[in-house]
Amino acid sequence: MPIRSDIYMPELHAALSQLGSELLVDTMNNLEDRLLNAYPQNDAVATYAPKITSQITEIRWSQQTSMELFARYRALYGFKNLTTSFLGKTVQLLELKPPVPADELRLPASTIQVPGSFYFHRLRKSLLIGCAQGTQLEVLQLRVEGKKPMSAHDFNNGFLKRAQTLQFTQNKQVIC
Repeated sequence: MPIRSDIYMPELHAALSQLGSELLVDTMNNLEDRLLNAYPQNDAVATYAPKITSQITEIRWSQQTSMELFARYRALYGFKNLTTSFLGKTVQLLELKPPVPADELRLPASTIQVPGSFYFHRLRKSLLIGCAQGTQLEVLQLRVEGKKPMSAHDFNNGFLKRAQTLQFTQNKQVIC
């Protein structure tokens, strides 16, 4: 089954579940034929998915590009949220947009996008966060530890206006 580059985990899960159930019924209905053509799996070329732990949700701004982070977001969607820290509090990124080239974002020339730093884009009503290789992750909705989910606009109005630094961190240390 080909897997589209824009698919999210719930949709992929449903498609694979449907395909798996159809293959199981087909195998059971044609078991004798299937056993005649069976061969052992080559463990040398088998791939294994890592166990999903809280570490897989932690963002490393200087090591991961926006494409890598968006792929992880799609893979964990509906199960776990990507996390970072801001002012000593854990922040969950709840809604992201697919990455776009930097020239399409029309950032002001004075905006420096070092990994973890961010800028509220008023026209797009989103946070643009600097990632590895000069890429930017676009966030529409997030949740700060102890608070309800909020839009990037509400985060800008409620948190950014009081902040001394506009940089997400990890493990209470700035990632640069």
